[in-house]
Amino acid sequence: MNYNRAAYRYAKATLASCDKNEVTKIFTDMQTVCKAFEDSNELKLFVDSKVIKDSDKLSTLKEVFQQSSKKVFDLMELLMKNRRIDLFDDVAKSFIIIYNKMYKNQDVIITSSSVLSSITIEKIESKVKELTSKNIKLINKVDSSIVGGFVLRIGDLQYDASFKNQLNKLKQDFINISIQ
Repeated sequence: MNYNRAAYRYAKATLASCDKNEVTKIFTDMQTVCKAFEDSNELKLFVDSKVIKDSDKLSTLKEVFQQSSKKVFDLMELLMKNRRIDLFDDVAKSFIIIYNKMYKNQDVIITSSSVLSSITIEKIESKVKELTSKNIKLINKVDSSIVGGFVLRIGDLQYDASFKNQLNKLKQDFINISIQ
């Protein structure tokens, strides 16, 4: 995500205006918004268009996200009023980031050559929770090029315990020995 200071401020203000009972609903709504923009390039192009009137953008967004809460509709109205409706998806992304920091949520991606069993995932989740002191959501991605082992990604940190990586290290060591 490209950092957008204005989007961050709108997201922060939206989160600050929520009471504890509605913040989870707004978070879920913002996840829905992000997913819709990720899945539909046309929606992004539509909202970013300088040719289409902001009022048309607003009515379309209200139609697309009609299941959203009043706070999300209020945010859309505010963005339109301030002529920043094109920031709607960036505000949603920023909201999710701020929410996750506030509630110490962390997505952890584990990439393996096959789908991991639920027992293995639970063991990894508990170990990562212990190390990070955060609420972990483990996502298992499958990549057959790994051959074996796994790659664990926690935020900006990555632990590569794949066979592919180990073989590359051995190959590099062999090359270094041969050169000497």
